[in-house]
Amino acid sequence: MIRINLLPREEVPKQRQISVPHLSTFAPLVLVIVAVGVMAVMGLYQGQKINNLEETIAAEEAESRRLAPEIAKIKRLDEQRASLNQRLSVIGELDRDRYFRVHLMDEMNRALPEHLWLTRWEDRGGDLYAVEGVTFSNFLVSDFLQNLNRSPYFTGINLEVAERGRMDDVEVVKFKLQAQALRNPDPNVQGG
Repeated sequence: MIRINLLPREEVPKQRQISVPHLSTFAPLVLVIVAVGVMAVMGLYQGQKINNLEETIAAEEAESRRLAPEIAKIKRLDEQRASLNQRLSVIGELDRDRYFRVHLMDEMNRALPEHLWLTRWEDRGGDLYAVEGVTFSNFLVSDFLQNLNRSPYFTGINLEVAERGRMDDVEVVKFKLQAQALRNPDPNVQGG
């Protein structure tokens, strides 16, 4: 097949020359595309990371809900243990003081002269005791104080009040004193 060009020469379309643009023209566009690509990749990575964290949080919350009864049971057991330990501590303290207090009462009884009666014995804490009583004479109160001073289980004996009074139409002497008890006295040393 033969080709014939019937168009006049001037009207013949000229062939275009295609030239490749210079590389510096595309550099900003390439940088923008690379930046958008990097941001898209980072966005996908962060989105995946967020999804993983949300799944982990959901799993941990489900695990927490599943373990909530056991956690409540453990807390209840801890409270019971603390209560039991407190009770055992009180019992241990009472047991430790059991013989000490009995021995103090025995020492107090040995120090009592005839015709002197104790009406009150009070533990004021810190091994400090308050004692009240009645008798017929100040001399008996003095004998009682001297006997307590000789005991190795009492120290710091302080007579607070000694006053005359009446009980059932009988004249008596009412007294109050304080004494410090010694837990581990030296039996060879006298109190005072």
